[in-house]
Amino acid sequence: MGDIEPQCQAGLLLGAKGELGIPSITKGFYTEFGLHLSAKGYKYEYGNMVNTDERHFTRNLNYLVVPVHIGYKIECSKSVSLFANVGPYAGVALWGKEKSYRNGKKFHTESDIFSGKYGYKRFDWGCGFNVGVEYAKHFQLSFGADWSLMNVSKANDYTYKNRSFTFSLGYIL
Repeated sequence: MGDIEPQCQAGLLLGAKGELGIPSITKGFYTEFGLHLSAKGYKYEYGNMVNTDERHFTRNLNYLVVPVHIGYKIECSKSVSLFANVGPYAGVALWGKEKSYRNGKKFHTESDIFSGKYGYKRFDWGCGFNVGVEYAKHFQLSFGADWSLMNVSKANDYTYKNRSFTFSLGYIL
């Protein structure tokens, strides 16, 4: 059997966030907190050299995530600021699905991937960061990443930690 190499998978991130300045430290520091619906997961494929059986799996895990970050904003001009923030997050999986394909044909779909000893744990936590630019104190364009610090697999012989990278465009009310 060939090596299993998980691949990145595109997903959606929807949410709301808030910022609260921390003037007692230094101008520019702030805390950021939010509530996000985040699609995580992966896909991988492998083949059997004996009977040329190729398999492809896609796993989607959808989390409600609460990040709490500390950040710093640098005002470059009256309308442009650069920012960066870092901190922990906690999440709970709301639903998930696995699709399995054999030689290009779907042969199994599992809607409950959180039950059983080979399923996934619903709770996840880790750390993340964002860097970006803010325009006119209303628009933000950013890049970020989250790394799970917890193995979310229930299987004893398999480790899976969520990782996600984001590009986001936001509007501040």
